[in-house]
Amino acid sequence: MSSTRIEPNLRKRLGILAVAFIPLACSSTPAQTDFAAAHHRGSVHSNTPSADEDEPQTSATLYERLGGYDAVSAVVDVFAQKLFDDPIVGKRFFGMSEDSRQGFRQKNKNLVCSVTGGPCKIISRPADVTHAGLGIKASEFDIVVGHLVSTLEGFDVPDKEQQELLAIIGTLRPSIVEVEDR
Repeated sequence: MSSTRIEPNLRKRLGILAVAFIPLACSSTPAQTDFAAAHHRGSVHSNTPSADEDEPQTSATLYERLGGYDAVSAVVDVFAQKLFDDPIVGKRFFGMSEDSRQGFRQKNKNLVCSVTGGPCKIISRPADVTHAGLGIKASEFDIVVGHLVSTLEGFDVPDKEQQELLAIIGTLRPSIVEVEDR
């Protein structure tokens, strides 16, 4: 399923004006099951007090609540494939070798890992440098956001974590979008 625009009611539901990530192939993969299981096991939303009651509890980072590196990696793999397969934004990846696509996936894994509080280092250039001169349209950005949302939903990521991640991704919009076509 592909989407050329994000419906206004969805954008409102997500609480994000300039951002919106949506579609997913609804089949459940082992990685999706593991991602969801991480949330249900309590590794993501643990309300259990620490063993030492005298020590103050530290709140889990978004990275930890998302399930750590393996979960981020699985989400990015599915998300990236949706981008490659999309009839509109997929054109931006035309001619990209499998090796280059793997590099794209890894750069995005490191980016998400880093910006959510994980231990990864960002290995890509700044967004404004990477996207400069590409003429990326707001509608294309919305399609990408739509694919992210649908992927997060497919992995049963809770709304709170989706909102936090989308807010972070939303800060990249001014560095990526060059054409306001809405």
